[in-house]
Amino acid sequence: MDYLIFSFSLMLIYIGLAQLLHIQFGLAGIPNFGVVGFWGLGLYGTGVLYVNYDVPLVPAIAIAALIAAGAAYVLARLILQKSGQAILAATLAFATIVALLVISEKQLTGGVIGLGTIGYPFGDFSERNVVYGGILIAVVAALIWVSARLRDSRLGRVLIAIRDNEELAASLGKDTAATKRMIFVVTCGLMGVLGGLSAPLHQFLVPYHLAPSLTFAVWIALVLGGKGHNFGAIIGVFLTFGLFDILIETYAPVPTEQAILLPNFKLFCYGLLLVGIIMFRPAGLLGEDGPHTRSGRDTPRPAPEPAPKES
Repeated sequence: MDYLIFSFSLMLIYIGLAQLLHIQFGLAGIPNFGVVGFWGLGLYGTGVLYVNYDVPLVPAIAIAALIAAGAAYVLARLILQKSGQAILAATLAFATIVALLVISEKQLTGGVIGLGTIGYPFGDFSERNVVYGGILIAVVAALIWVSARLRDSRLGRVLIAIRDNEELAASLGKDTAATKRMIFVVTCGLMGVLGGLSAPLHQFLVPYHLAPSLTFAVWIALVLGGKGHNFGAIIGVFLTFGLFDILIETYAPVPTEQAILLPNFKLFCYGLLLVGIIMFRPAGLLGEDGPHTRSGRDTPRPAPEPAPKES
């Protein structure tokens, strides 16, 4: 039961990261391939402050999130006005740098030996993992609500305009650079919050947690569900992490001698799903979600003008 609660809590973290990636890429068109880097800054920042400096968990998470946001601000000033390929390469390199720093800075992070133990913030309460899972549900639900409201807001329409044609949006008087920078910094800071919230789940931190597989899993979930729809991220996580990491790896009657093949089988299925989506439904399972009016109905299209009568 404890492992199921742990897996469900970790799935909530993935859903939260996918929501933030939806805002970055689905709305603003920022291809962030360094998700694990910002999440990792929150994870290890919280761990270092909690274990080495006896900072309570909540302030440690807040400070670690500010560190992630600060790193995102510096990166945004350098790369956000570059091409999409340059942003992909730079954010991926940033995640690699974070992982290397965790390994090399042994006095702070413990290196490959690891860092811990990071406990739940409820002392010896017997059901602390259940209560902590409830906190994660509340945090992720808030992210989903904000993501859904953002798309139909004035800022959301500006982000979509920047994504579709940044030059046109700039010609209409929008400060596209500042808007993209603000969205990137805030969402990366929230990735740091989710990283800090992940620290008590893992309890003992090792560099393996910063593997690029987390970034790939979140991206696959977003593309699978539909990058233009905020609920697509949720469906994508359920079909990837929920299906393989919870149902199959935990409850499927797989023989012991075959269990070692499950991680490779999971990656194979991820790739197969991704290729199938790209070939047959490029917009994802839920497709592209258009903006709505405040009443929640689709924005009506203007009626075509009548053709002029011949004289």
